[in-house]
Amino acid sequence: MNGNSVNRAIWLEDKQITVGQFQIDFKKTRLYDNNAVNEAERVIKLEPLTMELLCYLVKRQGDYVSQKELLDHVWDGRIVSDNAIRRVVKKLRDALGDDVKSPTYIKTVPSKGYLLIAEVNIEAVTQGNGADHTDGNIQPPDNKNIKKTIQNQAKYLLILLIVILITCYVAYTYILKPTKKEIQQIKAVTSMSGEEDWADYHKESDMVVYSHRKDVSGFFNLYIKSLSTNVTKRLNSGKANYYSAKFSKNGKKIAAQKQKGNHAELVILSLNDAMDVSKEEVIYEYDTSQPNLSWAPDDSALYFSLKKQSDYPNTIFKIDINSKRLTQVTYPDFNPYGDYFSAISGDGSRLGVLRYSNYQRTHLIILELTSGKVQSNTVLDFIPQNIVWDESGSGLYLSNNNEIFFFNAQKNELTPQVQTDFGLSSIYSTCGKHCLLVGKEEENVRDIIEVKNPFFDNNINNLFEFSLAGKEGHPDYLADSNSIVFRYEYDNIPQIVTYSTSGKMELLTEFTQHHNISDLEYHPKHHSILGILDRQLFTLDINSKQIHYLTTQLENIQNPSWSNDGRSIYFSRKEGNQFWLIRQDVNSGKSEPLLSNVVSAKEDPKGQYLYYQRTDGQLYRAPLDTMKESKPIAKLELASNISWHLTSQYVYYSVSNGYKYDLVRTDLNSGKSERASLLKYAFYAKFQLHPSEQKLLLLQRAAPSTDLYNVYF
Repeated sequence: MNGNSVNRAIWLEDKQITVGQFQIDFKKTRLYDNNAVNEAERVIKLEPLTMELLCYLVKRQGDYVSQKELLDHVWDGRIVSDNAIRRVVKKLRDALGDDVKSPTYIKTVPSKGYLLIAEVNIEAVTQGNGADHTDGNIQPPDNKNIKKTIQNQAKYLLILLIVILITCYVAYTYILKPTKKEIQQIKAVTSMSGEEDWADYHKESDMVVYSHRKDVSGFFNLYIKSLSTNVTKRLNSGKANYYSAKFSKNGKKIAAQKQKGNHAELVILSLNDAMDVSKEEVIYEYDTSQPNLSWAPDDSALYFSLKKQSDYPNTIFKIDINSKRLTQVTYPDFNPYGDYFSAISGDGSRLGVLRYSNYQRTHLIILELTSGKVQSNTVLDFIPQNIVWDESGSGLYLSNNNEIFFFNAQKNELTPQVQTDFGLSSIYSTCGKHCLLVGKEEENVRDIIEVKNPFFDNNINNLFEFSLAGKEGHPDYLADSNSIVFRYEYDNIPQIVTYSTSGKMELLTEFTQHHNISDLEYHPKHHSILGILDRQLFTLDINSKQIHYLTTQLENIQNPSWSNDGRSIYFSRKEGNQFWLIRQDVNSGKSEPLLSNVVSAKEDPKGQYLYYQRTDGQLYRAPLDTMKESKPIAKLELASNISWHLTSQYVYYSVSNGYKYDLVRTDLNSGKSERASLLKYAFYAKFQLHPSEQKLLLLQRAAPSTDLYNVYF
């Protein structure tokens, strides 16, 4: 690297550097573990770039090092992605045996950078204490022949042992252990302004079909592109969203899901030789759309995920195109998610299914369609968006963050396949034997924003946008309403942080990868945060930053809320086939069931009434001292992407209208309701009310910027 002289200067002055328990040998790009039990474990080989990173962190010991500094001084100003930097940092952490959750070497602080926190010792090299750890420095203690013989034998045995260990390591690393494949080429398929999603590739015609919208307020229109001629055409007209487009096997038809408001249709578009739509036929009509379609090999049927009723899990169905006969294929028992994606193998013999269960786990199921037997059922510790069969039908591709995995259906083995250095949004289809059509997105896909309460006429100028490079979620106001708390995923590490309008961010706690944090709610009197971590209820003290778990992961809980005095927590727990409203004392941990068939509850601001929502969506009010005298207030939707909140006079709640959301407020005394537009073309409408009631805090998708690429490996 051209800029290495800047980082090496300190090492070329005859210095010996020790970081924690490791001695650095820069010339050989090695670390020597002073605490290692044997010689084979003592030597740790680093890649040159990883060593450069370590050297620069040592040089800047005690200072936060931003990613921009690393780009300038370690990467010599070359343009690389944030993920490329994070991967090198991870390699260094792995070599040092560092734990991201409880770091002893490298600490990561959002918006600041990386900090070397281990003890660093730098001293001049004198004769005899150099960093040369080769066996050439070993001299016999005396010149007696018998001692020489013993020493030589021991030396040869040691060398033989080291050779055997190295041979075993090399054999495991390069022969037995599955290795990731290097990306050979990345080729842009689309470069339209806006967002591309739900794509499919047809090999024989060399065409790609995909959904595209120019901005967050637009519709997803259907486009087709010939990769041979570079001609692109729009296939639909009118105001509707088109998802999950899939080519038939002969390439003459395209199946898609069409969404208009709360109404969805399964449609088939027939194409002529000019790539124009000659016919659009509706195959099936339903209320909700889970984007997922797969053709049968003979083009006679379609497989898709369907929620037949609001309280049913997503289920895979097969529909015959000619007779319109609907056949249930899977029978999930995990409510409300179930089987959210399926893909049929090229020969039509097997169906791959993604089934979401509790505790942030997904089952990858392979079903033999002829026999009806389950070939494999593998539990994943992450939630892939979809799955794609390889061309030979030997297994499935799936992704997590920026990494592509391959599941070998014969061996029932999941192995890492390809690591990308860009924001990988999804895998859509194969485009050859070692080629995948994927989506590439910007790191910042959604922002936390404040919006004006549409029911207030006065103008509000101090509306803030909290735009960060990571992934944000579940925000809430703190006691000082100029500060918020939210879930933040940085460097693939889920965290809980606070952030103020002045730009100050504070890390409260962080967890290891693949954990899901949700339903954060702040209590101003106790300076404590309530939330759910992988179905487990917890409280987090802002001052001490201590976490206290109130339930186990085996409990199926949802929708927690504080009592007015902060001494108790309400939440819904599923027991058997019923949801029970539970009230739990924070200090003693004692819990009591209050009402059955209740999914959420909140106390009013004065702590006099309890408002609770039943499984049919009806919201009731009852005095806290007796639950029998209840009064219906309003009818709310049952969905995980909307919310409701109380003031002294109103209940506010979001209502979906397709992919538009309205805000409704109902007077708690008169029952009169008002309705106003809240979000357009969104997938998520949870919100928090500002203490003044004049503003709302919510998530909004950032300006879309995604493209399609072919990745060759």
